[in-house]
Amino acid sequence: MEPETPNQDTTEHRTVLGVDLGVENLAVASTGTFWSADEFTHWKREYEQRRGSLQQTGTRWAHQNLAAIGRQEAGRFEQHFHRLANELIEEARGNGCSVIAFEELTGIRDRLPGATWGHVWAYRRLYEYVEYKAEVEGIVVEQVDPAHTSQRCSTCGYTHPDNRDGEAFACLKCGYENHADYNAAKSIGLRYLRWNQTGADGGAPVGVALNSGMLNVSGDYAPPSDEGRTGVHAESPRR
Repeated sequence: MEPETPNQDTTEHRTVLGVDLGVENLAVASTGTFWSADEFTHWKREYEQRRGSLQQTGTRWAHQNLAAIGRQEAGRFEQHFHRLANELIEEARGNGCSVIAFEELTGIRDRLPGATWGHVWAYRRLYEYVEYKAEVEGIVVEQVDPAHTSQRCSTCGYTHPDNRDGEAFACLKCGYENHADYNAAKSIGLRYLRWNQTGADGGAPVGVALNSGMLNVSGDYAPPSDEGRTGVHAESPRR
């Protein structure tokens, strides 16, 4: 299990929305909401093919159309990431989160098999939009060290490369199973909590917001006060 070193410079209210970034899913929240990369990937390939065809033509008309396609592509992606950022902010607000914790963007292409420079641009754009939109809502946006979060069990903390197999996560120690990106999003939220805990929460909820219920800094599960949401990524009390 990797060590966690607390940082004492913190805010009091620490209900966190953890966010994992990926290739198949651009973003996955600790609440179990997935934002698929299908639309982004489809558009990216479409524009690449159109640019390739025009570049082979080599005419003045083709050159003018390349510029037009570039503007169209930029506009479509800007709109797409504004919408995604708005949905992430609403996810945080709807779950009473005062913090959105992303994995650190530096070196992310080296960590994600299949990620291109287009993906890196997408992650940075998404983070920038979330950051400035969240400020208006009084929500803090932070990046945390993602080391081993994809291999770390968000239930018991056991960390091992064989815990993850593609999109499937199955802890070799406690048997917890779920989607690997969802587990990573929870681990990112827990990483933020453990590095920023003070113990002075002022009565505010302290934990990582989940599909249903919450995880505290020790990884203990607390069920929701109401029925919560159900589904494949819902949590169950630890047995």
